[in-house]
Amino acid sequence: MCKGHIIDEHCRSSGLAYDVIAYVGDGSHDLCPTLRLRETDIVFPRRCFRLEKRIAKCRDKVKAKVKLWDTGFDILSELKEVVMSVNA
Repeated sequence: MCKGHIIDEHCRSSGLAYDVIAYVGDGSHDLCPTLRLRETDIVFPRRCFRLEKRIAKCRDKVKAKVKLWDTGFDILSELKEVVMSVNA
């Protein structure tokens, strides 16, 4: 299962235009979808897990904003800010 392909296929087939895609991950296999994200998107790598380390090695290839997380509250807080800015 290629998560990057799944995101691409969903975006293509949904008929919707997404302003922001938020992707949450922690493992090595989450790098592929991370590399497919745009500048308007956000990737949430879990702090001190493999995805954070992989992103650090190829940071120049990651277009999305990178926001580290420890708990779901970290993600929720950031997503609230995104929703508020999109609706402003």
